[in-house]
Amino acid sequence: FEQIIKLIGLISINYKIAPVELRERFYFEDSEKLVFNNLLKKNVGVEGLMIISTCNRTEIYFEFENHIGEEKKFLHSIVKELVEFKKFKDSLSPYLLYYTQSHEVANHLFRLVSGLESMMVGEFQIVEQLKNAYNYATRRKMLGPILKRMIQKSLETGKYIRTNTGIDKGAVSVSYAAVEQVTKKYKLSNSKFLCVGLGETSRLVIKHLKQKKISKIKITNRNKNKAINFCNELGYTFIDFENFKNEIKNSDVVFFLTSSKKMLLNKSEIKEIIKLRKNKLIMIDLSVPRNLPSDLNIEKLEIINIDNLKDVVNENYKKRKKQISKAEEFIDEFLIEFNEWTHSRTLRPSILSIKNDIENGIIEQTLSELNGLKEKNPKEVEIVDRKLNDVVKKYTNSLVKKIKKVSKNGKDEKAIKVINQIFLND
Repeated sequence: FEQIIKLIGLISINYKIAPVELRERFYFEDSEKLVFNNLLKKNVGVEGLMIISTCNRTEIYFEFENHIGEEKKFLHSIVKELVEFKKFKDSLSPYLLYYTQSHEVANHLFRLVSGLESMMVGEFQIVEQLKNAYNYATRRKMLGPILKRMIQKSLETGKYIRTNTGIDKGAVSVSYAAVEQVTKKYKLSNSKFLCVGLGETSRLVIKHLKQKKISKIKITNRNKNKAINFCNELGYTFIDFENFKNEIKNSDVVFFLTSSKKMLLNKSEIKEIIKLRKNKLIMIDLSVPRNLPSDLNIEKLEIINIDNLKDVVNENYKKRKKQISKAEEFIDEFLIEFNEWTHSRTLRPSILSIKNDIENGIIEQTLSELNGLKEKNPKEVEIVDRKLNDVVKKYTNSLVKKIKKVSKNGKDEKAIKVINQIFLND
């Protein structure tokens, strides 16, 4: 039994234990993944590899079926290659999470893909990141059979949990909550947006708007070069900061996302802007301190600020957290299925040997005695061949079922030893 549970391992450098400066040092581009894979194959003997690398984590999943009993030494060798590959001179140990048992690795990955290991519970951006890492490793033939099966099962788990729980429902960030609120309330796909400021929250808002298929976005910022480079990269329009008040007249939705300690617009300025407009204006102030006055009650103007959104965000987060135990129950069920499959692989050599022996003993021997008949009546030989195959399949399937039952599907170590002694050739 010990021989089969230690098949895959994991080394993780993630936001829970490692600062962003260190995570950045160990980020992997796709081209680096293949180079590192070849390096580990040559120097360590890794038989399968997949690397997930995002802003929050770098995780190295590896397969080591032929290194049973040498897990710690094997793990140390991979870490040694990793620090040398990334030219890291300090100790990496305090920033590492690692597992060397299949059940532990699978449990971590199933939790990860289900949103339970995300900074914000239930966020499923990791699903696409995992799919991209898996597809890259598959195309480059980097995966072993155990690792491949585990990743496929994890994706199945994540999909099931998204469908059968509410763990990903409701916005749990202020930026996303703001976008959700206005896009659900109004049809804004053709509306004109203006983002005042280009900090981290602004970038998140723009990302969420893009996901909602909103493309008419203009951006203004005090740092002109920073904003121009960002706009050129994504195909948006830059507006000089000095002109943003005039631009509001031509906009339908305006986000204020600056770190300004002073208000950017006063009540009289806003009233003048509204007078020059025909349509309603939505202004969303996510700045701290606020960029807009609080006592605005003007016709054809809707104001949304952080205070309006905090209660929604907190309530949604509470709802998501209540779904964690339900998601963990589903994960346990999928882990049982994966472990059953993993254990059953112990019987694979004996099952293959049984099938080969029976096929060689019955089919080939019988057909060799029918060589003369083959020349005279080939159709008759085809019928005999087909019938023999049916008999072999029926007999081997029955034998395999009995072997699985006796060995408790590969979990009984003593039974496996006896089965291997009987059916495996020396």
